[in-house]
Amino acid sequence: MPEATDTNTENQKAQLSGKGKTVGEALKDLADLSGWFPKLAFCNLIILGNELANDNALNVLDFFAKTLRIQDSALVVLAEKDAKDLLSLSTPLDNISSFAMQKIIYKTSGFDRDVCPTNIKTFCAGHYSYSSSAYMPIVKVVSADNGSGSGGQKQDNSSGSSSSSDGNMQKSSGSNADSNNLFDARTTALFKDGKKVGELDEKLTLTFNAFNYPLSGTNISVPEVDINGKKVNFLLTIIDGNNSFKVKTENDSVLLIFNLNLFCKVSDTNTDYIDDSVSQNKPIPKAVVDKATESFVSNIEELVQTSVQTGCDFLQIKEKLYRYNHSKYSLFKDNYLTKLKTEINVNISGQK
Repeated sequence: MPEATDTNTENQKAQLSGKGKTVGEALKDLADLSGWFPKLAFCNLIILGNELANDNALNVLDFFAKTLRIQDSALVVLAEKDAKDLLSLSTPLDNISSFAMQKIIYKTSGFDRDVCPTNIKTFCAGHYSYSSSAYMPIVKVVSADNGSGSGGQKQDNSSGSSSSSDGNMQKSSGSNADSNNLFDARTTALFKDGKKVGELDEKLTLTFNAFNYPLSGTNISVPEVDINGKKVNFLLTIIDGNNSFKVKTENDSVLLIFNLNLFCKVSDTNTDYIDDSVSQNKPIPKAVVDKATESFVSNIEELVQTSVQTGCDFLQIKEKLYRYNHSKYSLFKDNYLTKLKTEINVNISGQK
């Protein structure tokens, strides 16, 4: 709220609630209650409640996709429970909780690629494609007391904030000021025909992103590798890499070809066996490469199985069939998920 003065530079946070039988009617209710028409051009985050995912998310998102009042790049996320609860929570990361959510979803280069950011355009394009499948991140609330760096101490954010209510407007910095909450968006919700049909956990989300985003800076944990009879934990950092995912037809089957090449370095390990010099260039032991390769291959196979089991074609296999194998599209369009075969090539290399 624009209440900053010469002596107080902090704007107070307010939460407004509007109701309606349609999205447009609810927004109009907001305008009637506040006296201000909601300026959707500045909206960059839309949170869907969990119940909407079980019904049809497009009942809500269609309005935002078709109106010219909001940008197509606005993020879309799914709340683990109620969407309004996420907005009313206080977090030590930012005075406004929606800004904190955007920070963990829109990760810049150098962070782990373990979140699938989805905007209105991407979600609707997937829904209306031949695959009729889409996805979005699920935002979960985790306690800052158990998070790293919090020290298990509560922070008092109540100083300088006020709490009042007028109609349906609430200053939300008072009711939850004693709570420290963090957000986790590493789980991905899968949608088929607008309804949620499954989820990808953190490791599958990262593997899925390996074929959608550059993984430079992403860390890979390789636990309990047998090195000279000892169980050693390794942390690899991806320096560079390239990937490709192709769909071809073979006789009566659909062949999925995954190629993933990663160049990594050893960032950390819980043993000193390899620290026999002051050099920062440490070669990756073959046992680590083998286990990391096996993990990626297993995750890719699990991605395909998840698509088959849920019926959600988040890999856009049907779309690729139509575009690049059009002569066989009519043959496989109704049963392509039951005709899948995979060819997976993962190559992990490092310093010599």
